[in-house]
Amino acid sequence: MTANDKFAQLRGAIEEYVDNHRDAIVTSLHHLFDHPELSGEEVESAKWLVSQAREGGLTDTVIEGIGSLPTAYQCTRDSGAPGPHIAFLSEYDALPGVGHGCGHNMIGTVGVFTARALASVLPQVGRGKVSNIGTPAEETFGGKITMLHEGAFKGVDAALMMHPGLYTEFDYKTLACTTPDIEFFGKSSHAASCPWNGVNALDAIIQLFVMVDAMKKQLPLSTRCPGVILNGGERANMVPDYTRAHFSVRGATKDEMFMVQEKLINCANAAALATGCKVKVTEDPNAYYDLCADKQLAGWYQELWSELGGEPPMDHPVPHGSVDIGNLSYEFPCLHVNIRISPTTAMAGHSVEFGECTLTPFAEEQMLRTIKTLALTGLKRLLAE
Repeated sequence: MTANDKFAQLRGAIEEYVDNHRDAIVTSLHHLFDHPELSGEEVESAKWLVSQAREGGLTDTVIEGIGSLPTAYQCTRDSGAPGPHIAFLSEYDALPGVGHGCGHNMIGTVGVFTARALASVLPQVGRGKVSNIGTPAEETFGGKITMLHEGAFKGVDAALMMHPGLYTEFDYKTLACTTPDIEFFGKSSHAASCPWNGVNALDAIIQLFVMVDAMKKQLPLSTRCPGVILNGGERANMVPDYTRAHFSVRGATKDEMFMVQEKLINCANAAALATGCKVKVTEDPNAYYDLCADKQLAGWYQELWSELGGEPPMDHPVPHGSVDIGNLSYEFPCLHVNIRISPTTAMAGHSVEFGECTLTPFAEEQMLRTIKTLALTGLKRLLAE
């Protein structure tokens, strides 16, 4: 039997599995929405998703707490025969003040039930593994990057996930992002009686921002380098001996991002030299790389999505936002689809309204179609070798 024949044989079973578990899927969506937990604190959310994975037979390997992240997890079903390891990723951290305003209640639910749907036909496939991997703290330090550094994705052959949004995109474009801190150290003195005895760290940070503003004029349009002053001194009658700034450096690719960061550091060093201050640059250990979507996975997804009645992807060529799966995509094939959950684009992400939108009938239908399409894309990958 060819791979195409086996795919045709098993496709209906996956779609039927999703339809038969609709109530459980919607219950999970609402449960996570009703119990939001911030990044790194997703204790109950992780327990809930692990319980859903166990219920769906992902019990050959169950790890609760991975490496340094107690709210990361992995639940796997293993065919017992060599073959690809397909991982479906869940996110489940919420935002302060707006709960699941980024829709991670849907991402968490889709990840676990997609893995369940594909795992349900694994005995018939007869090869490979299927996992649901829980990846916390996407909104803050990038849990996937920490997990990658600590070896949690060793042996994974493909990782797939979705994100609810205002546009449907399969070759999802994101910006690389890093967040360095810059500190200047001077010498305090009385600002009126003897300012010449001081070394003004506020002067240094002001010069830094002046130079960054000038630098932006020569940077590609795809880059960003906004910054804020977190400490500008204590009192006006004292020469500030310490200042600190925080920057968000972005680029269309990781190389472009690091190029901008290098120029930023050059500006910091020049400001220190000009003012007589010392400077300390603390680079972000979990810089987010741009997402390099796997063309084969994206092509399969688009074809299957269309066959299941999904709308065509929207032309949204400008990269937007940053995601920690980007780092994974530099290591092995990844797919991160963006799925429209609202008939209108007149709302903002990271808002109460967007979170509530995940619970609408339109969003539920899009979610169920996404689970089917991701599972079938995973099946294509399982059968491809």
